[in-house]
Amino acid sequence: MHNILVIKNEIFDLPAGAEAEINQLDSELKLNLIDSSEDYLPLLKEAEIVFGWPKTDLVKKAENLKWLHLPSAGVDRYANQEIYQKNDVLLTNSSGVYGKPIAEHVFSMIMAHNRNLIDYAYDKKDKNWQRKTEIKDFFNSTVGILGFGDIGSTVAKRAKAWGAKVLALKRTMIETPEYVDKIYLSDDLDKLLKESDYLILTLPATPKTEGIIGRDEFKLMKDSVFIVNIGRGTLIKQDQLIEALKNNWISGAGLDVTDPEPLPENSQLWDLDNVILTPHTSGFSPTNDQRRFEIFKDNLRSYLNGQQLKNIVDFKLKY
Repeated sequence: MHNILVIKNEIFDLPAGAEAEINQLDSELKLNLIDSSEDYLPLLKEAEIVFGWPKTDLVKKAENLKWLHLPSAGVDRYANQEIYQKNDVLLTNSSGVYGKPIAEHVFSMIMAHNRNLIDYAYDKKDKNWQRKTEIKDFFNSTVGILGFGDIGSTVAKRAKAWGAKVLALKRTMIETPEYVDKIYLSDDLDKLLKESDYLILTLPATPKTEGIIGRDEFKLMKDSVFIVNIGRGTLIKQDQLIEALKNNWISGAGLDVTDPEPLPENSQLWDLDNVILTPHTSGFSPTNDQRRFEIFKDNLRSYLNGQQLKNIVDFKLKY
């Protein structure tokens, strides 16, 4: 019998009918569904398969764990083999779920910046009818995308459809898709930065991506560039971002991620007019649960049949 534990919370649950679909795969499956606010340690100790975000300090006690599937695309603290009791645990993520909602969030931030929508929202509150003439076009601009997985490629498709030139940065070279104008390798980051009117960060948090954007990189950029970070807060050296924003080295930033999170009340980012902040919600969607479950269900079928799983995380690369 395969023992499965699903740990739900306020942003993750199984969709309607999911339990029946799991049971159809194998009548010998034992499924436990529990809220993260409850004491799930006894169930965690018994589980062979876990779907959710178990507390990392408890994972070591999961003595029967063979496969952990995360509801997120980011793996962060789970991509550390030292937190597991056994070194052959499979770790998979939900990459492929979040591209569309995050792309919409990216363009929401860009358009809010370009069309002064944040300022107009404040003006409405003050009943102030005041036109703002400093407007930026998105069409005919250049969009640079750091990271070209599901999220980066989805952003690229939409940017191209809206008439932008699209540049992408990748660790390894691939054939250039029709919706990308040029692919740069990591060593050519400076070239991409110099060309971009918009810089979109979609990279995972790894030792190699930490602090990839700092003072030197800001000074290579156009002073009109708008940066959107939906990857991880650690991608940008935050104190140097604040310096760049205050000194108008760049025109603004849309941040869905910060370092740390939640953003402390004394952070200067709260007070900067050229910053749009959202609390790590770019991936939220009312249809996420269904898409996450489809990935898990397909992987569960493969697991039961002894086949290769999708979205396996490389512990060395941290993604």
